[in-house]
Amino acid sequence: MSLQTLTMLSTCCIVLSGVSLLIGWYFIRFRRDRERHRNAMLGATALAGLFLVFYVTRWWLHGSKPFAGSGGWRVLYLAILVPHVLLAIAVGPMAMRLIQLAMFRQDFIAHRRLARLTLPIWLYVAGSGWLIYYLLYVRTF
Repeated sequence: MSLQTLTMLSTCCIVLSGVSLLIGWYFIRFRRDRERHRNAMLGATALAGLFLVFYVTRWWLHGSKPFAGSGGWRVLYLAILVPHVLLAIAVGPMAMRLIQLAMFRQDFIAHRRLARLTLPIWLYVAGSGWLIYYLLYVRTF
């Protein structure tokens, strides 16, 4: 697959995982619909997994893309990239723990407590992932 295709697929997957998170949050917060909440959150998890497959494949086939900007743009890029990477590393195990708590242990109190921390982190990772894509592939310097 081409660099453009893999990059677009990975970016779409992480952004759609964020959208699925918001939909799942809506279903549990305002509708108290556990089934639709579960389906949306598992969809978000599957999309994040697909993101990882596309991202690693792109990196393996095409390597890393260096940031073309300088000065203030480079500072901005790094200010977004560093927390994005650190939080992305953390969100995977957090999501797996949430699934375990809800689906296998039925411990919804612990699930809710961890979800209140995980949701904003995951949303930051999804949103900043799109912004990183924009700065690397769309914005011309």
